[in-house]
Amino acid sequence: MKDITHLDYHALRRDSPKTARRAVLQVLKAHNGNVSKTARIFKISRATVYKAIEKDAEKNLDDSSRAPHTVHNKTDTELEARVLQIRKQTGYGPLRIKEELEELDQISLSEHTIRNILRRNRDEAKPRHQKTANKTKRHFVDWYSAKAFEVVQIDLKYIVDQKALSMEQIHHIYTKNLPLYQWTAIDVHSRFRLIGYSYEKSWTNGLAWIFWVLSWLRSHGVQSHIFFTVDRGEEFGGKSWFKIYELRKLLSDFGCTFIQNRPGHPEDNPHVERSHRTDDEEFYIPRLLSVASKKDFFFEAMNYLYYYNVVRRHSALERKSPYAHLSKTTRGIDDKIRFIPPIFLDHLAVQLGDWSGYHVLASHLAIIDLIYAWLLFSKVFFLAHSFS
Repeated sequence: MKDITHLDYHALRRDSPKTARRAVLQVLKAHNGNVSKTARIFKISRATVYKAIEKDAEKNLDDSSRAPHTVHNKTDTELEARVLQIRKQTGYGPLRIKEELEELDQISLSEHTIRNILRRNRDEAKPRHQKTANKTKRHFVDWYSAKAFEVVQIDLKYIVDQKALSMEQIHHIYTKNLPLYQWTAIDVHSRFRLIGYSYEKSWTNGLAWIFWVLSWLRSHGVQSHIFFTVDRGEEFGGKSWFKIYELRKLLSDFGCTFIQNRPGHPEDNPHVERSHRTDDEEFYIPRLLSVASKKDFFFEAMNYLYYYNVVRRHSALERKSPYAHLSKTTRGIDDKIRFIPPIFLDHLAVQLGDWSGYHVLASHLAIIDLIYAWLLFSKVFFLAHSFS
């Protein structure tokens, strides 16, 4: 009996189904289309040879999808489109989309079903990871074991962000003379936030913001030592070792520690950085065009801040609001802490005077006490006018 050299079809297929079928077709052609002989050479069934011929006729030698043509329990097309619409508008995950469907559309859909819908329709493009060659040492801050207001992250957001807002919204900001910068402070433990606004990005406003946050917390029962973490922006001292040294010395008298994060590492302040995205999605994008004046902006911002702190549920807090979580886990905090106005820093800084001589201020405790008292008075003033 004539010896036949065998080819390993299965080894070829493990590397590439397309390559295996191409080899079958080549051997088939060499043997004048003899299917049986081709099958013996590869030690495969004739059906496999016929399958290669069929795939060649279709101009596609790759394996076909094994997904069923009909899925009897597949989510309705309109409902799936609604899930994707909410995802596109809000960026919510499966759990929050489930809650939105129940509240807005009175539709009950499983969290796992929503997750499968998002997976089937996920965008192929993956987010680009930021790379940096900076190797500076990171100051250790234990976020996970921190109690209420022991770690407060502070940051500055440029509201006129072309990546988030439309050109119409940006034009509206300039036309209505609305603030350009948002100052944010967030408690890592409870996600409770304080927000301020300004037209200028300056060291003066940075100082005013830090002292405003400090005065609000201390006057509402926060007695713990506070760690303020900030980036390396010039509004928080930047590269000026003298400003940082003097500010640290000053804050230490009020039971605070001032920490600068590594340059080029926004992940060192993750909670406040993530909250900026929420601001865009739930405040600026949907509400900005309805704001007609600075006064309207103040009340819109105050309502949003109250919503964020008292109403909005957070996944990281077991679906509780920051204030509800704070009330459950912390004692001695004044209930009125939740009624916080979004302060405008430019006016505050002007009335405090020229802060360019900060090194002089830091040397006179009487002036420092005056600033602290004035900030407390400002809080009362804003509250009185906001709720009158």
